[in-house]
Amino acid sequence: MNSANRCSLAEVITALEQLGISHRLIGPMRPIVKVCSLLYKEPQGLYYYSGSAPGPFDVLVDSVVLCREEVARATDSCSALAVNEDAQIVFYRLCGHLFSTTPPPGIHPTALVHPEAEIGERVHIGPYAVIGRSHIGDDTIIHAHVVVMDESVIGDRVVIEPHSCIGGTGVAWIWDDAGKRIILPQLGGVHIGDDVFLGTDVTIVRGMFNEATSIENGCMIAHGSKVGHSVWMGPHCHVANNVSIAGSARIGARSFLGAGCSIRPHAVLAERTIVGVGAAVVKDAPVPGTILAGVPAKEMPAKDDPSGMPKPR
Repeated sequence: MNSANRCSLAEVITALEQLGISHRLIGPMRPIVKVCSLLYKEPQGLYYYSGSAPGPFDVLVDSVVLCREEVARATDSCSALAVNEDAQIVFYRLCGHLFSTTPPPGIHPTALVHPEAEIGERVHIGPYAVIGRSHIGDDTIIHAHVVVMDESVIGDRVVIEPHSCIGGTGVAWIWDDAGKRIILPQLGGVHIGDDVFLGTDVTIVRGMFNEATSIENGCMIAHGSKVGHSVWMGPHCHVANNVSIAGSARIGARSFLGAGCSIRPHAVLAERTIVGVGAAVVKDAPVPGTILAGVPAKEMPAKDDPSGMPKPR
C-alpha cells in the first residue's frame, strides 16, 4: 500500500498558509486521506483542476478539489479549495511542501569513492555507486549503482537515478590503409550544472580532447536517454525517455525532445525547439521555437500546446 501520498485536509490548509498562498474552502471539511490524480479517481482524495467549468466536482466522492476561484463550487460529496493562482502550480508547490522524497545525506558503505573525489555538503551516495576522480556538488543525490567516471563535474542539487553512467567512453574510430580499426581515446570530461535531473539508465558520454559534454542548469533527462560526446545542452531543456543525441550536437535552452527521437551529430537546435516523438533530426533548426516531427524530421506548423510540456513562463 502506498503511504507516501497520504495527508489530511487540515494538513493541506496549514501547508497553504505556510506557503503564503491565499485560499478559501468552499463546502465542509472532508476526511481526505491522500492526494490523487483525476485519471485515477478514488474517494477521499485531494485533486487539482486547472480547466474551466463545470469541472469534476459531480463525479468525486467525499473529496476536495484545488482550483481557481471562478470554477470552484461545492456539491453533496465534494468541496473546493479556491485559489487565485494557477491551480497546477499551487498543487505542485503544495506536494513539494508536504512530501519529501529526499534520502538522507551520507555515503553508503558499499559505495566506492575515489580518494581524490571532491564531495560537497549533504550529498547522498547510494549502495554500490562508483565515484571516480570527480567533483560532486552540495545537496546532490546519487542513487544506487550509478557510475561517475573521472573528470566529471556535477553541480549542486543534482539527482541521478540508478544505473546511470556519467562520463562513459565515446566511440570514435577510423580504418587505416591496412583495414585496421584505429580507436581515438576519449580524453575530455563532463560538466553537469545545478538542479539537473537524470533518470535511470541515462548515459552522458565524456567529451573529446579538451572538450566537456555539458548539461546546463535545470535540465531534465528522462529514463534511458543517451547523450553523446561533446554535446552542449542549454539550460532547462527537457529530454523524454529513450532519446539519442549524437556527438557534438547543440541543443538550445528550454528545448523539448520527445520520447524516442534522435539527433544527428553536430546538429544545432535553436532555443525552444520542440522535437516530436520518434523523430529523426538530420539537419539544423536555427529558428527559435521550431517544431520538428517525422522521419526525417520536418518543420511543422506552430501549435498552442504541441508537446504536452509545461507552458513557458
